[in-house]
Amino acid sequence: MNSEKVTSWLTLGANIGVIVGLILLIVEIRQNTDMMRAQINQSRTEAAQSEQQAIFNSDYMPAILVKRDAREMLSAEEMRRYVAFLRGFNRNMDNQLWQHNEGLLGENIPRSIRGAVREVIGSHKLSIEVWDDQKYGFTDEYVEFVEEAISDLRQEIQE
Repeated sequence: MNSEKVTSWLTLGANIGVIVGLILLIVEIRQNTDMMRAQINQSRTEAAQSEQQAIFNSDYMPAILVKRDAREMLSAEEMRRYVAFLRGFNRNMDNQLWQHNEGLLGENIPRSIRGAVREVIGSHKLSIEVWDDQKYGFTDEYVEFVEEAISDLRQEIQE
């Protein structure tokens, strides 16, 4: 009888140990998830800053953007640079939307992406034309998102 009691107590202790271990594992996973989200946010911030610095420090992009805004014709070289600029912009926005859809980024991200997409793509006929050429290289979710975000601007620009 004593061995049965000892076995019961040992089993109970082992079960409690397993439960405590699972609770600690859950806490650790949540902490790692929070840390991963913080790292992703920091990485996004650094990427955005780097992108902006590259544009502003570039010998080419400010002049290209000014010409685009003035609706002046871009040279072949300027057009190539502009297309690459938009591809990088869209790749970054596509990635951010994916991270948001995976629950890794905050709820304000779609609004932020929408504003950037409308400003960079939707406000210029040239940008929309480049987008139409490039959009098949991005995720279906991002393409749908961009198309919805700029649909009213497309109509305004074409009128």
